[in-house]
Amino acid sequence: MINKRKAFTLMEIIIAMALMMVVILSIFMLNQTSNRSSMDAYFETLCFSLAREPIEVFRGLGYETVLAISKNHKLCPAPYKIGEFTNITFDPKLALQYPADAESFQRRIDLTPNSSGKYINIKVTVAPRNMSKAEVWFRKESIILESNIVWKPKW
Repeated sequence: MINKRKAFTLMEIIIAMALMMVVILSIFMLNQTSNRSSMDAYFETLCFSLAREPIEVFRGLGYETVLAISKNHKLCPAPYKIGEFTNITFDPKLALQYPADAESFQRRIDLTPNSSGKYINIKVTVAPRNMSKAEVWFRKESIILESNIVWKPKW
């Protein structure tokens, strides 16, 4: 007699289900890692942009003006406070607007004149605010950018 088998055994079904679970879990974990990496890269790019902006503004003001600002912080342009963390906020009155996610960050600007008087060091630190979306997704504690404004002699 020829015995033709038309169904799977219980053991074959259990092994197939176990393999399917491993494949499905690995796909979900890959997706989660991919989402985390892309959000981290997005927030890092946003941080660098928020840090570069005041550096470029102060470079545009020039050495003499920045030196005066470093001595008297009241002369500083409105959205840039020196020596303290300030929250990035949306202000419809400003010509320059930030993306909505920028409100998840805070920024600190420090101006340090060199003792020789030849340059001023600008240090900008951007960090996530407490209890924000950026604090959850962003892996770094902060981004720090530094630059110098060099004194140019008048000819």
